[in-house]
Amino acid sequence: YVDATRRVLETGRAIRDGIGRIDGLRVIGNPLWVIAFTSDSVDVYRVLDEMTKRGWSLNGLQKPAAVHLCVTLRHAQPGVVEKFLADLKDSTDAVRGTPATGEGMAPVYGLASSLPFKGLVGDLMASYIDALYDA
Repeated sequence: YVDATRRVLETGRAIRDGIGRIDGLRVIGNPLWVIAFTSDSVDVYRVLDEMTKRGWSLNGLQKPAAVHLCVTLRHAQPGVVEKFLADLKDSTDAVRGTPATGEGMAPVYGLASSLPFKGLVGDLMASYIDALYDA
């Protein structure tokens, strides 16, 4: 247990520090293993979509618009940190270099954060998930 905890914390530190070196991204706070990042120059929800295309499962956050990753032992495997950071840099560069298409989760997060009646957010997300899995 102690070894696993050490590995998760070391991996979290490496990912946090690596995100901090990617132009345009900023880590929120001083996290240990649940790492959230945002940006003032690129749409982080589009970065989230790009990372999803590359096989990563990250989560979007609101207020501020951000993305987060919960570091686990799977991330502590050899080469995973380097692959994650390379994909994140490539995803950020891809978003910076192309206009928004209106596809993916970015428009959903943007709409949800702008609704005046927050109860609608849950309804919107439930409808979206229903539409995704409608056979």
